Amino acid sequence: MSLYDTVLGIIFLSQTGVGVLGNSLLLCFPFFSSHSSRLLDPILVQLTLTNTIVLLSKGCPLVNFYLGDVYFLGNLGCQMVFYFQRMSRGLAACTTCLLSIFQAVTISPSSSRLAKHKVRVLKLIRPSCLLSWIFNVIIEVNVPFHITGSKRINSSHTGGFEVLYCYWEKVLKEVTILPSLRDILCVGGMVWASGYIIVLLYRHQRKVQHIHRRSLSQKTSPEIRATQTILLLLSIFVSAYCISCSFALYKVYKIHSGDWLVVVSTFTALCFPTISPFLLIHRDTQIFRSCCASWQKPSLHS
Repeated sequence: MSLYDTVLGIIFLSQTGVGVLGNSLLLCFPFFSSHSSRLLDPILVQLTLTNTIVLLSKGCPLVNFYLGDVYFLGNLGCQMVFYFQRMSRGLAACTTCLLSIFQAVTISPSSSRLAKHKVRVLKLIRPSCLLSWIFNVIIEVNVPFHITGSKRINSSHTGGFEVLYCYWEKVLKEVTILPSLRDILCVGGMVWASGYIIVLLYRHQRKVQHIHRRSLSQKTSPEIRATQTILLLLSIFVSAYCISCSFALYKVYKIHSGDWLVVVSTFTALCFPTISPFLLIHRDTQIFRSCCASWQKPSLHS
């Protein structure tokens, strides 16, 4: 095992481990605290589960590739891993889009057009989460038909390229209309919702400046703080998503490019599911204060 493989293995092991730990903490926290339920909690729970699937399906194979058995996945293993990778990738885009749109509806002022339909729209949160699961599970069913074991153990593969530990056959035929349309609509929805939220925050800030003078004691409301957190999440997701897709597309059309493209694309794709839970824990005052209180609580035996 070379130093290069060891370093990459440790990087992906650290990234995957830290990300799974953060998402596990965020997912389990409501069950061990007095954290009150909120409208967007179902979407946040789905985002946490999706992040965990992304980390395990993308990170674990690379960790084992660089630190363990290089060709540990056969045909069936590669098919399952890539199916979960593609399904969770699409589900992450849909969930983040839902989060941005519902947050935009939640903070819309009473004078806006969205306010008239706010109650009806917010009732669609749970059905939307369920439909996003069903939709992404169905449209990625063709993925296993184009994935096999590594070409290095089966030299008969043609018409595709190797993705380190597996082989991707008939790349252009695997790219279907529905997944591409889904990605375009999700990113477009995020951009629209982000722009709408930014406009609302700007108007709110101007209104507040006319009512209150700036002072050190002035605090940001929980709604504004949550909105800022979601905007930050959206910016991280869109940036990581675009960079990862750019490297992946370059790999598709440059068959003889190096394996470093897969490494960079995967590392970038794992940044969002690794960072997002800690950002939510830190920015959410309820979670952050409860965590601090639990650490600072004196022992009964002291």
